[in-house]
Amino acid sequence: MLPELGRIGPVVLRTYTLLLDLAILVGLGLLALFGHFSGEKPSRWVDAGLGAIAGGIVLGRLGHVAIHWAYFSEHMVEIAQVWRGGIDWHGAVVGGLAALAVGCRLFGLNFRAVTDALSFILPMGAALTYSGCLMVSCGHGREVASLADYPRFLVAELPDLYGVVAPRLASQLYGVVLSLLLIVVAGILAWRVQRQGVRFWIVLGLLGLIAFGIGFTRGDAVPPVGSLRLDQVLDLGTVALALTGTLIASRPLPVPPEAALT
Repeated sequence: MLPELGRIGPVVLRTYTLLLDLAILVGLGLLALFGHFSGEKPSRWVDAGLGAIAGGIVLGRLGHVAIHWAYFSEHMVEIAQVWRGGIDWHGAVVGGLAALAVGCRLFGLNFRAVTDALSFILPMGAALTYSGCLMVSCGHGREVASLADYPRFLVAELPDLYGVVAPRLASQLYGVVLSLLLIVVAGILAWRVQRQGVRFWIVLGLLGLIAFGIGFTRGDAVPPVGSLRLDQVLDLGTVALALTGTLIASRPLPVPPEAALT
């Protein structure tokens, strides 16, 4: 729809990249704010967040390349061109969490407290990412015979990745709306769930279910696994990871030996 916003000299302003940059900046700003309210140095939270972003981009890109290896095996030069779009969110979550855990250890931060902040940042980033995909037509919906066969808010005349405009299920728009609703859910969880570290895993699991459901409406090419798409299988894997994380985070932290003696 709008892959480029214009140029500044030789620099092309790519919509997807700008929205991804906005997600990063807002996410780091929220981390600094949560760090301030926690009584710790906000810069440490931001540093841990930068590490998580780096880990997420690296593993997320590698995941995207692996899923679409049939294409990248013939276009090797594009593997490192992250600015053109193409980050697998499952890999980004795993890589980001691993890097965040390392960062929290290095900077002496409470990992569970930081993930509470991520319960807001994750759906915000998802909303902006789905918006970017809507603008550049990645993750487009499958074609339908006629717009008249569906409610108006479910379909639209949209292009695919190759610019072919046709009546389609508005898959990216579903992602935007549901991710925004998930931010509201994160706020409710912040009010109702008191134990540190639990909220993030609940939000992650719900985001996985959202992506899984949207997968049935998508029309972009992804390798199949039985009756599902490969990304849907990874969505279910993310839900399983979230359930495991919820169970672990629901347990009280072990009492240090020195505290038990007092």
